[in-house]
Amino acid sequence: MLLTGTLEHAHFKAWEREARVCITHASKGTLVFVVGPSGAGKSTLRSHLEGTSYRSDADSSKNQIPLVSVLATNSESGYFSSKDFYSRMLGQLGDPFRREGTLTGSPQAKQMTPEQLDFLGEPFWDSIRVSMTETKIRRAFECLAQAVHLQAIFVDEAQSMCLTHVNRSPSDHLESLKILAERLGIIIFLFGTYDLLDIWNHSAQLNRRSHLIHLQRYDTDLDADRAAFYSVLRMYSKAIGFEEPATLSKHAETVLAWTFGVFGEVEKLFERARFTALAQGRDGLRWQDIEEAKYTPIQTERLKHEIETGEARVKGELPKVPKTATTKRGNRYPGRRNPVRDPCGPQS
Repeated sequence: MLLTGTLEHAHFKAWEREARVCITHASKGTLVFVVGPSGAGKSTLRSHLEGTSYRSDADSSKNQIPLVSVLATNSESGYFSSKDFYSRMLGQLGDPFRREGTLTGSPQAKQMTPEQLDFLGEPFWDSIRVSMTETKIRRAFECLAQAVHLQAIFVDEAQSMCLTHVNRSPSDHLESLKILAERLGIIIFLFGTYDLLDIWNHSAQLNRRSHLIHLQRYDTDLDADRAAFYSVLRMYSKAIGFEEPATLSKHAETVLAWTFGVFGEVEKLFERARFTALAQGRDGLRWQDIEEAKYTPIQTERLKHEIETGEARVKGELPKVPKTATTKRGNRYPGRRNPVRDPCGPQS
C-alpha cells in the first residue's frame, strides 16, 4: 500500500448501509452477492463488516465466534474443491473433536443434541490422518455451526467456485451453499468479481432467496463521480511525493481514462510507477514513471471489456452464455482403435 490509511470510496457508505440492511432484515437462508470489478473495494467492505457486525467480545472463546470468513480457492489442480472449502470452514470453528480426539466435557458437547454427539463421537474422528469424505466434513461443520450459533458465512473470491470440473456444474456449489444457509438459518455473503455472475441468476428459486449488491466504479460520465475521483487523487498526490506537486492535477483525466474509475487499478498503477522510480535510484515520482507503468493496449482492452460486460450483465442487458462441456479426447484403451463408423457407399 502506498498510503498508510484506507481510502474510502464515495459510495462506500451506501454499500455498507445496504449490506447492514441485509444483515438485520434479510430472512435467514439468504445469499447476498457482492460483485464488482477487481479493486472496487469488495475486500475492504468484507473486512469492515467482519469487524463491526459479527465479531463477538474479546472474552469469547475461539469456538464461539458467530462468523466464518473463508477464501474460496482453486486448490484441486486449478479447480474449486468443495471438500477443501468445507474443511477450512470446519477448521475456523475450532474443530475440537479432531484436535482432542473426543468431545467429552468440551463446551461444544453441552450445546449438542444426542444425535450430533453420536455422529461426532465416532472413532472415525479420532485421527486427523483418516481420509474423510466431503459429506462427513459438511455434516460435522453443520453440527458445530449449530453448537456455536453461527450467524453468517463470508466467502471471498467467490468467483473461484465457477472453476469446476467438466462433469460438475458451477451452480452445484451455489445450490449446496443455499441448502446450507437454509438448514442453519444463516446469511451467506459471496464477494467476487463479475465472473461470479456465471452462477448468479441461474434459477428462479435462487433469485427469490438472494440479493445483489453491486460495487460500482467511479462513472466517468457523472460529474459527481469525476469530482470525487479527482478529490482522492489529490490525497494520493500529497501522500506519494511527486517531484512536481501538481503532476496528478495536470493529468487527472488521463489517470481516470487509464483506470476506468477503479481505484484498485489506480493503487497498482502508482505502485508499479514507484518500482520504476526506485529502480532508478529516485524517491520522488515523475509523470514518465506513471506512463511507463500503465497497461499495454491489449491489457487495457481486456480490463475495459471485463468491466463493461460485467456492468451490462448486472443490469440484465446481456444474457448468461451457457458453457459447453468439452469432450475428453484420446483412447480409453491404448492399442485399440476408437469406435468410429467405417465409410461406406460408392465413395468409400
